Amino acid sequence: MSRRLPQLNDALRQMIAEIISEKIEVPFEYFITVTHVTCAPDLKTAKVFISVLPFSQAEEGLKFMRRQRAEIQRQLAPKMKTKFLPILNFFIDDTNEVANNIYSQLDAIKE
Repeated sequence: MSRRLPQLNDALRQMIAEIISEKIEVPFEYFITVTHVTCAPDLKTAKVFISVLPFSQAEEGLKFMRRQRAEIQRQLAPKMKTKFLPILNFFIDDTNEVANNIYSQLDAIKE
C-alpha cells in the first residue's frame, strides 16, 4: 500500500488547521479543530472532518466552514505541490460526542 495518500491526508490536515488558525477569523462563539482529512485516491476531493466546541454550536460551525471553503482553498493552493487542488468538503466529526454518550449510558447502567 502506498504511503503517499496517508501522508497527503496528514499534510492537508496540518495546512488547513494552520490556515484556519492564522488566516480565518472564526467567531468567538465556538472553537473549530480539524480532526482528520480523507483525500480521494484521484486527489480531486477531500473530506475535512472538524470538531466544534461547544458541540451545540456544531451546525453553525459547519455552516461557517462551508462558507469559508473558497478562501481556505485559495490560501491552500500555493502550499500544495500536487497536480490538483482537492475540493474541500467539510463534515462534523462527532466521535467525541458519541463516546461521551456511550460513557454516560454505561454509567447509568452501573447505577
